[in-house]
Amino acid sequence: MNPVIGLVVLAAVVVLILLILKKQPVWLALLSAGTVGIVLLSGSDVALGTLGTLAFSTISQYAYVVIPLFILMGALVSKSGVAEDVFAVAAKVTRRLPGGLGVATVLACGGFAAVTGASAATVATVGRVSVSQMARYGYRRDAAGALVAMGGTLGVLIPPSVLIVVLGIVSGESIGRLLLAGVIPGIVTMFIYALFTIGLARLGFFRRREAPTSDGVRVHEPALAGATSAAEDGGKELTGSGRPAGGAGDGADTGNPAAPAERITLKHLIGTAHVTALFAVIFGGIYSGVLTVTESGAIAAAAATVILVIRCRRNLRQAWRSSKEALLETGSLASMIFALIIGGSVFAYFIARSGVPVWISDMIAAAGLPPLAIVIAGLVVMLILGSFLDSYSILILTVPLLYPILSAQGVDGIWFGILAVKAIEIGLVTPPFGLNVFVISGVVPGLKAERVFRYVVPFVLADLVAIGVLIAFPSIVTWLPEVAFA
Repeated sequence: MNPVIGLVVLAAVVVLILLILKKQPVWLALLSAGTVGIVLLSGSDVALGTLGTLAFSTISQYAYVVIPLFILMGALVSKSGVAEDVFAVAAKVTRRLPGGLGVATVLACGGFAAVTGASAATVATVGRVSVSQMARYGYRRDAAGALVAMGGTLGVLIPPSVLIVVLGIVSGESIGRLLLAGVIPGIVTMFIYALFTIGLARLGFFRRREAPTSDGVRVHEPALAGATSAAEDGGKELTGSGRPAGGAGDGADTGNPAAPAERITLKHLIGTAHVTALFAVIFGGIYSGVLTVTESGAIAAAAATVILVIRCRRNLRQAWRSSKEALLETGSLASMIFALIIGGSVFAYFIARSGVPVWISDMIAAAGLPPLAIVIAGLVVMLILGSFLDSYSILILTVPLLYPILSAQGVDGIWFGILAVKAIEIGLVTPPFGLNVFVISGVVPGLKAERVFRYVVPFVLADLVAIGVLIAFPSIVTWLPEVAFA
């Protein structure tokens, strides 16, 4: 590389880092660094022309319409209150497993993520329901909060993920293929989380010896505290209503008639059916070829509006208020994403114009590094960045640089894209940024973020195991899109 160009790139990167350290918005840091680089590289006239045309040409693409549609759908579903129904049904299904309420939380996060496509929304909505229930039945609140924070990361993997849509836009890969590619890895990740939850429950990770219920009677949960003799609990294990608990096998979350898994109503089933129907609308349309990704997003947003109205039909004023809040949330999040895309496109244009990707690619080719080593190195960088930046910023910073290099090495772009999302989602629970941890500590009174960070470590290990599985068996990622688009 020309030494002068190297100095220009270094100056732009220094500007980027300084602005981020000064806690300026990441989109502004990207835009400023890219502009400084273009000015130093090609002059102010080229920089002004780039700013004048690139921002509009980037955002005006038809594919970007799907971003606010998916966000709006998720916000409307979140306001409709179906998370409680999904959690109740999941708790019923998992009641006989060790740490059954924890497994139910994982399933509820996966189910809710399947229609919201947003991690923070999943954590905030499911967390309000599940942490209080788990605490009531003997779970340590910090550990329960960590489980919800980790379960929320499924929101950026299980479609319709807004992050995957942005990935498709900045990488040039088919958004439809990427969305379908996230389905099986999402299920595999959910299964691994559930296995870790069961194992940790048996080891006493979630254990709290006694948990007060609403009527003041202490409850003992065999799944968490292990087998306890009658003498240790004053002669008998008591349920929340003061009745003797019965029928709970070793490691089961049963034996307590007051457990939420015992009360499934028609409302719960209908709410779960609403979630399933939305998932079917999105993927039925895409998979069958009847709808494009954008069209399925529009229909899903309309369907979510209908669901909200149906569930609030006895209080239309509440439906109207919730709709307004959903629109405001959509505008706020969509604006942030579009600003990041504009800033990222300017910075990516500068990097491409400088020739850095070609130089790095040539250097890698000369070093003879295998493609897998490059993939792993890229994932490690994303893991590190996850401690300091939000998911969209990491994606827009790294993907435009890595994709050309990996494509030249023959790496499957769909496979790497899902691996990148997996690596980026870990940053949602790692300090000091850890957005999901701060969300769960914000929605659950008295839950401190620093304590949740301590208990999230085993679940980070679970995610690393999931990444290892996807690396070892790439067909988990590539099989479904290949079949669907054959």
